[in-house]
Amino acid sequence: MNARLLILILVWVILKKTIGMKINQSQETYFGLTFLATGKETDGKYFLSHTTIPAGDDGPPIHFHANEDEGFYLKKGELNFLVDGKEIRLKEGEFLNIQKGEKHTWQNKTEFDAELMVTFVPAGIEHMFKELEQNISDMKEIGKKYGTDFQMD
Repeated sequence: MNARLLILILVWVILKKTIGMKINQSQETYFGLTFLATGKETDGKYFLSHTTIPAGDDGPPIHFHANEDEGFYLKKGELNFLVDGKEIRLKEGEFLNIQKGEKHTWQNKTEFDAELMVTFVPAGIEHMFKELEQNISDMKEIGKKYGTDFQMD
């Protein structure tokens, strides 16, 4: 993720906290992600969302995105990530960038919910989450349509 985009996201978080600014007025939620800024609002440059990972959640199957870098800013709690076979524990206030093509998943192994901001660069993958919301049983096929390979085996 480039530094300019990271600065933009951090400025947005600070402004939202101090003056209640909203980028996307509808704040739609699909597949557990509240859409804050989609490709529609960012001219396709990035997709920004907010989510809460419940305590004890095992996360998604290991997967990778062929088209997007994915960033995680942990606002509250702790999450354990597995990125290309490397275990990483993300703590409150930390940021993790996962480059396209890197296999990854996460788990919340704690007794507390984790709250985070998730970015995808470029945008477009938000459409996958809308489809997954309606038909999770086709996860592998829907993912493939958007360049995401879920390792279901």
